[in-house]
Amino acid sequence: MVTGLLLVVVTPRISGPVFLSGKLIPAKLMTNANILNNATIENVVKVKTGGGDNNVSSTQFFPQVVEIKTGGSVTWYNPTKVPEPHTVTFLMGSLYPIQPFLPVEVSKSSQLTLLPSAGSNGEPIVVPGQNHTSFIIAANARAYNPVVINSNSNVTFLNWNAKYTMKGSEKYINSGWLFPNGEIPPGIQAGITFTITFEKAGLYEYTCVFHPWMTGKVIVR
Repeated sequence: MVTGLLLVVVTPRISGPVFLSGKLIPAKLMTNANILNNATIENVVKVKTGGGDNNVSSTQFFPQVVEIKTGGSVTWYNPTKVPEPHTVTFLMGSLYPIQPFLPVEVSKSSQLTLLPSAGSNGEPIVVPGQNHTSFIIAANARAYNPVVINSNSNVTFLNWNAKYTMKGSEKYINSGWLFPNGEIPPGIQAGITFTITFEKAGLYEYTCVFHPWMTGKVIVR
């Protein structure tokens, strides 16, 4: 079998972190409010992933801290004016460190070997080709796609723009790449929203794969 290598490199424009005072910003429930497609969603808190204009990109979640009741939901969306991706990534207990791209090794026999070991939280994107060939995109599928790893370490990939109900025992949850509405580059798949309904009280912290200083918290009471 002949195996080809396709490397897709997306380099987001990274700006410096924006520090807030750290005060708890109460979130308002969005009722009868216009959102991305002018639809109305009740009992859903909206959080921006990034922001800014055509000249300056703000790499922060806003609000950084939201407080909701058990059974409430949070929807994240990317309002940036340029095609810069962000993710909403829950690393439960830091058990699953994540990286956006994975190194691959090509041997003389054209066999591809994924690095690092299979025990890490990484999985290449494999695209079937013609004549029994395959292409590997060296982007980490678990950083690129919406995905959940449950308490038993089972991996489940979700649809784009997923709405997921969190049990609170998951090890890893990722929104996949979120682009601004209308700014998804040609040739790739990505989402514009990600929604989680929280079933269990607790503190849930998350970050962005591309901007590790970009952090947020959801407090569920």
